[in-house]
Amino acid sequence: MAIDDDAGDGVGTAVVDSPSTKPAVIAQLTWAKLYTKAMHKDIGTISTAIRKTHPATVGPTTKRSAEKLRDQLESANRTVGELSEHAGVRSRPGKSGDKT
Repeated sequence: MAIDDDAGDGVGTAVVDSPSTKPAVIAQLTWAKLYTKAMHKDIGTISTAIRKTHPATVGPTTKRSAEKLRDQLESANRTVGELSEHAGVRSRPGKSGDKT
């Protein structure tokens, strides 16, 4: 499966099935899976702790950090959608330029 650049200049072209690239992609995706599993566990623990915390101790810094995490996860979700599309796992709704 190739990821090709629309310009046709060869820049951005990568062959995912090549012997050297495929193991690297698989390693990165395996790392991401393990990392997100640990993150999911940590977020659950944090959420439970915050629910039990007195409201005055959950301040603006915590709110900003949670908002930043949400933004980063939304971006990661878009990336997963793009990877899924390139891998032929699923097509993305709103593919026509919708980057939100």
